[in-house]
Amino acid sequence: MSPELKIIIYEEKNILKKLLELLDEQYELLINKEVIKLDKIAAEIDLVAKELATLEIKRRSITGNEASMRNLIESCDDENIIKAYEDIKYYLNMLEVQKEANNNLIKQKLLFTKKMINFIKPSKSIGTYNSLGQVGK
Repeated sequence: MSPELKIIIYEEKNILKKLLELLDEQYELLINKEVIKLDKIAAEIDLVAKELATLEIKRRSITGNEASMRNLIESCDDENIIKAYEDIKYYLNMLEVQKEANNNLIKQKLLFTKKMINFIKPSKSIGTYNSLGQVGK
């Protein structure tokens, strides 16, 4: 395995760890209802995701599009690279879980906000009675 590829694997591991920390921080901001800081953290998450994408492009240019990461790691005999790959898989799994939790929390907050807005400011349309005697919109 080339030294460039080893460096990329370690950098990907570090970036995934950083992304997980940012998603954890986003979760805390959502829980504490700190809306102003959410915009800043979203920009940071976007930058880290772009860094990860550029590393992935470099890795694919080195290994080729058809070569899978699993096959490369299985053929490698370096224990540090195998451990880094296992860490990458762990971080990816944790990122998926944290992303789902954040998305569900955001949806829940938006649904509550929408219901509160509808309660405070009801529809201004005039209801009319239909042929069954019920109010239509």
